[in-house]
Amino acid sequence: MSASRVEKEGVRFTDSPRRGPGADPGASASYEPLLHEPPPPLGMPADVAPVAPRAARNERLAAGVNMAKAILGVGILALPRVVSLLGMGTATIWLVFMALLTYASMHFLTKASVRTGLLGYSDVVREQLGLAGQVFLDIAVIVNGFGMMVIYLVIAGDILVGNDDSSGGGNSLGKKGGEGGGSGGLLSPECGDRRTVLAVITLLLLAPLVSATRTRATTGASALGVTAILIWSIATLLLFLVAASNGDLQPMHWWPESKTFKSKGFESAVQMVAVLPVLTIAYMCQMSMGHAMRDLSYIREGQMDKVSSVALTISTTAFLIISVCSYGLFERVQPDVLRNFTVDALTAFVWTRLAQAVFMLVRLSFLVSLLASFPLHMHPFRDSLWMLLFRQTLQGPGFWLVTYLALFGVYWAAAYITSIWEPLIILGSTAGVLIAFIFPGLLAASLEEELTESTAMRRTRGVGGALLVLVGLVIGVAGIVRVIFYRDPIGG
Repeated sequence: MSASRVEKEGVRFTDSPRRGPGADPGASASYEPLLHEPPPPLGMPADVAPVAPRAARNERLAAGVNMAKAILGVGILALPRVVSLLGMGTATIWLVFMALLTYASMHFLTKASVRTGLLGYSDVVREQLGLAGQVFLDIAVIVNGFGMMVIYLVIAGDILVGNDDSSGGGNSLGKKGGEGGGSGGLLSPECGDRRTVLAVITLLLLAPLVSATRTRATTGASALGVTAILIWSIATLLLFLVAASNGDLQPMHWWPESKTFKSKGFESAVQMVAVLPVLTIAYMCQMSMGHAMRDLSYIREGQMDKVSSVALTISTTAFLIISVCSYGLFERVQPDVLRNFTVDALTAFVWTRLAQAVFMLVRLSFLVSLLASFPLHMHPFRDSLWMLLFRQTLQGPGFWLVTYLALFGVYWAAAYITSIWEPLIILGSTAGVLIAFIFPGLLAASLEEELTESTAMRRTRGVGGALLVLVGLVIGVAGIVRVIFYRDPIGG
């Protein structure tokens, strides 16, 4: 069992008589308020020394960095396209809405962990929703984790080896605010083909990263990944300011243009909601919360809420800067915004040498961010896979077996897959909504009432849980209907 302390606001059952006025001295057991005496770490004796304040702050910082990096993933590549389709106003409303829903989801997960004394997402679901709920969650985490790692490696191959843009536009553009298009990679052809490069990355970079047994061991990589995204944000903002000062910004709209969603009625509504699976993927970090909490020596609801709010604030700010600024810089934002950041397109705003430097900086920044995301998806993936197959905690030789077999499977899939946007929307509409909204909502509704919880608080929790489930179902159905019946407004 984990050695993390879990603070429960309320009461605990003890074997000692109640202290204070009105206590029954003959009682053999009573409820004792936990006002000053924190519970011991789970599975450890009660006389464990308390954690030093500085060490506790460092632990919270590490957890916050890992949470922020879990959010700042591949979804950021599609957000500029979403902003160009929906307009700045609509996209900002959707982003804030999804950030608030994600915060509520993370809050309910933390509350469920505190109430049950369990830190694993899967364990909490089994405790509250039964074995069937745990099985469904494990399957969702496995599908999402494997799919996201494949998508990350595909994009890493695009960055290093290059990609071809079948939609036209070519590799170079000679006008201001160009579209971008298929782009060459950072490596020369002499470095080998796509499969060779991906094999080298998998063996030399990813294998050591995913071999860590705890997320705290990868905090340095997560911090580097968050820093890389912030560097990309600053570079994009500076380009936007330069273009604005020179009058080179593209026309920008607050609301969707009529040509974006040509159909009326039901289809337009489906297309509008169908962009939310991408935002779901962009904000999804719930499966990493348990691993972040395991690295804390003492857990409080308020503590984790602060970690969540800081991570969401950093991520939303980076999302808005990169998305809005890219929308203003490029005439047609590509589904993968990295394809817009070509040397020829950037020379419309800065000197050629500086454009080459920005080209390298943006791609290297996101490559570092992608590599740092692998451990945050591998940890819940292998834990859920082992639990689903053997109904026990992953440890011993099984840890290495699952890790390296999964990594080989990710490499094999990434070597043959080139299009990522259809799988991304499918993941967001299925496994994504289950992990991010439906199961946290069900947990919120299923928690038993505590003595310190008022009727209003209990009703608010129930309504919030029902809202999460409803939103998850709407997003999932809209995304699936879009995939089956309608064109893709993001990739099309």
